[in-house]
Amino acid sequence: MIIGARGLSSFYHILYIDVSDTLRPPGLDILVLLLAILGAILVSIQPVTSPLIASRMVLDPTLLALALFLAIRSSAGLATLIQTGVINVYLSYPLSKATIALVLLISRVLIPSLLILAVPLATSIILLGPTMYKGLDVILSSYASFLLQSLLYGSLFILIAVRVRSQASSGILSVAVYFTYIALNLILSGIGSAIGNEILRKVGDSMFLPEIVYHAYTSGDYDIWQLALVPTLATTAMIAYLVYFSRRFEVA
Repeated sequence: MIIGARGLSSFYHILYIDVSDTLRPPGLDILVLLLAILGAILVSIQPVTSPLIASRMVLDPTLLALALFLAIRSSAGLATLIQTGVINVYLSYPLSKATIALVLLISRVLIPSLLILAVPLATSIILLGPTMYKGLDVILSSYASFLLQSLLYGSLFILIAVRVRSQASSGILSVAVYFTYIALNLILSGIGSAIGNEILRKVGDSMFLPEIVYHAYTSGDYDIWQLALVPTLATTAMIAYLVYFSRRFEVA
């Protein structure tokens, strides 16, 4: 990575441009934010007394909307940059390909995830008041678990984008990967519970980190490796994307 004032300036310049493109209005981003805010308001008018339950009720539907956003706007949007040749402009900056890849990961996955997950949570904290204030540590843990889950999805989606380089294909494949992952999560958990196989059930449950965090605070029924599964998968997906972009990605 480039070290120095010129490289740092280029880094922030590309980051600003790409974040603006990813979150540009009007678009799916506004719809997702409005949906998230609406969900938070609806949850806050219900008789919820647990910060953990309140945060789960707010963030569960938000994660679905976020995953679709990452698939359609982030993944398909990145493929569009490649198809239209805009990625060549990014690569013309005095930055290594690994740095450019990192910028795209931050602008198309990390920042949207931080923003979209935070909006409904902040709204619920304001509206529920003391109920949420007394458990800020629990809320932050829940938020972090959903953030890591979204980073896993987003990293897989942009890896698909740089691999297939087609707007339509990357969007469709990203959505398909998301629902396949969810289906696998449910199938493994269901089969494990049905046949009494604890290992299979725990692997299935561990594919959704917020569920493990929830059990950690409520029943304590979890193993340390269950907390590490999603972060490990997310880190692996991010490394795979960075390596592929920096070593194998070539503009046609």
